[in-house]
Amino acid sequence: MGDRMHEYEIRILSQGHTLTIIEEIHLNDHSAVRAGQKAAAGRKFEVWRGLDCVYGTSNMPRNPEPPHLSR
Repeated sequence: MGDRMHEYEIRILSQGHTLTIIEEIHLNDHSAVRAGQKAAAGRKFEVWRGLDCVYGTSNMPRNPEPPHLSR
């Protein structure tokens, strides 16, 4: 089939700030979110695909900076 891998950025958050940024490649949003849950270990996190935030556990305003994924 036409399965295509995508680049994702997982942002682990702490007290309203990005603590860690992890760049990974996943098959889909669901697998990227699962990886984010594992990496965050109970902390708040966001998962970005390009400029789209596909998952966020934070209720703070979104960071106006785009994710650091290179195209």
